[in-house]
Amino acid sequence: MKDKLRLYARVFNKVMESIMITDSGGVILSVNPAFTTTTGYTKEEVAGQTPRILYSGKQKPEFYIHMWATIHETGGWKGEIWNRKKNGELYLEWLTISAVRDKRGKTTNYVGIFMDITERKKSEKKLQLHARVFETASEGIMITDTKGTILSVNPAFSETTGFTEAEALGRTPRMLNSGVQDAEFYIQMWASIHEKGSWQGEVWNKRKNGEIYPEWLTINTVRNENGKISNYVGVFTDITERKLSEENLKYLAHYDVLTGLPNRFLFHDRLSHAIAQANRQGHWAALMFIDLDHFKLINDTLGHAVGDQLLQNASKRLESCVRTSDTVSRLGGDEFTVILPHIDETEDALLVAQKILEELALPFLIAEQELFITASIGISIYPFNGADSETLIKQADSAMYRAKEQSNNYQLYTSNMNATFYRKMKLENGLRKAMEKDQLRIVYQPQMDIRTGQINGIEALLRWQHPEMGMVSPNEFIQIVEENGQIVEIGEWVLRKVCEQNKAWQSAGYPPLKCAINLSPRQFKNKNLIETVKQILKETELDPSYLCFEITENISIHQIESVLTVLHDFKEIGLELAIDDFGKGHSALSYLKKYPIDTLKIDKCFVQGIEMDRGNASIAKAMIDMAHGLGLRVIAEGVETEDQLAFLKDLHCDSIQGYWLSRPLPPERIESFFGDKLLLSLDR
Repeated sequence: MKDKLRLYARVFNKVMESIMITDSGGVILSVNPAFTTTTGYTKEEVAGQTPRILYSGKQKPEFYIHMWATIHETGGWKGEIWNRKKNGELYLEWLTISAVRDKRGKTTNYVGIFMDITERKKSEKKLQLHARVFETASEGIMITDTKGTILSVNPAFSETTGFTEAEALGRTPRMLNSGVQDAEFYIQMWASIHEKGSWQGEVWNKRKNGEIYPEWLTINTVRNENGKISNYVGVFTDITERKLSEENLKYLAHYDVLTGLPNRFLFHDRLSHAIAQANRQGHWAALMFIDLDHFKLINDTLGHAVGDQLLQNASKRLESCVRTSDTVSRLGGDEFTVILPHIDETEDALLVAQKILEELALPFLIAEQELFITASIGISIYPFNGADSETLIKQADSAMYRAKEQSNNYQLYTSNMNATFYRKMKLENGLRKAMEKDQLRIVYQPQMDIRTGQINGIEALLRWQHPEMGMVSPNEFIQIVEENGQIVEIGEWVLRKVCEQNKAWQSAGYPPLKCAINLSPRQFKNKNLIETVKQILKETELDPSYLCFEITENISIHQIESVLTVLHDFKEIGLELAIDDFGKGHSALSYLKKYPIDTLKIDKCFVQGIEMDRGNASIAKAMIDMAHGLGLRVIAEGVETEDQLAFLKDLHCDSIQGYWLSRPLPPERIESFFGDKLLLSLDR
């Protein structure tokens, strides 16, 4: 018996759990050393005290009532409880209280055995947190042993790969191999893991359904307390969307969104590469600058949607004209380039240019109507026209502007073209201040009634008196102001000046004449045009019947409904309307009867040689007969000889205009044409 008691005493003093023994009234009789270690109280300090010495205050009275009720009812209780150490520190313990009863069943003592579980609870919470992270992480997680056998995967793994946890456990990551990476890739990857303890990078893997996808993978080693690798943890993210986004951004950075052609950035890169390749291999290369003639007219009249379709179709035709090794690019607007990285002679580039012109000249069927465009192409050749990209670009651009002088034409760069290019730049810069510096002039060209020989109208024409270059031809500067939009401001200025001049002539007693003004496509699209015309007529007090607007047939063909609205608005004001340069564009004769047109002007190209050219004569006759059939008056432009006048008179043309009658004159000289004796006062 004594041996057992000694054993019990040794256990009491040596066990790691804290032990407290009280009497039936709760007075502490004894505690073991582990109690002192845990609480900080010695057995002398707690002897005669009650367990309340450890109370933390975190449990409510109801907690203790319930606890002691359980002890009295069942003889014991166990659970978690917060207590306080001697130093005031709170700690969590796992406590077991047992009642000691005598032979009669009466409680004589209580034994409390407890252990501090604060750190264990922290560890458990950490483990629980890790488990929640593992389960809820958006990244796929895979844990393997050192042999690569999969021990655990999280839900994100299954969602990404399609393999359930049950399907993955016991297998190896090879189940995901796509075959995209070769063996050398994995050798280097595992070498990095063993050397550095981790690896990360892009990997292409395969889902359960066979779909290959990109992922960003991080692999880390897990080591045990001895420093040996015990596990590998792979964390990965499906980067399919990111890759698509990157590819899309890369595409946007290098390709034109509308046409799918290389853009300006990629064009420069391809051109530099072509020059370097030609230099290394000793062959030639060619660069073409292509501008679609009159594209802005179509874009402004039919709208951007039709213009965009035209650009898309034109880009496909351009690609059909070149080899796969060549590059067609869109620089912006209606400007394209073609790089021929390998040609043996200049003729190779010229043949491609001719093929492009022929393809683009074919009709485009867009929005249920045929559209026609032509192109102007400038060509520079490496190494003869430049040894670097910048020079080749500049020379091809100069050649293109020279080509535009004739339309539907290509030009090979020559050294004298730089002068043309710099002249255009100088004109463009000068035009911005031409109105401000009073350099613009309006001249008037008379129109004559063939039957009576009397002046029956005049056409107002714009001229530019440049202080250095002298009188600049409208053929040079009108296109520039059309392109930069300045034509709207200049057009309003011209309208005001013409109305003021016409009213001044009438006030001075000269016979009233109808004055014609050309209306450009850009002006025609101006939303404020009608109000501007009304305001100027009101301010100048000119009767609208003495004003005629001339529009080109291309405007009337390419913007049917909106043109009708504006033309009817003009007619309501009381203006006369004429179609200028008729027959020069792609005419749609069926449209003429829809418009409230008063006059049709035959282009001078059909008047030249009309007395000898049967083709021009037939065309002119057909246009005159058609116009008269529609109740329109006909004016023939560009009449230069007596024979032309006589021939047109035989065709029953109504009026003529041209050098035979008079060149365009300033206002003061036009006044000499007023009166009944016109033919006697002609200053030819």
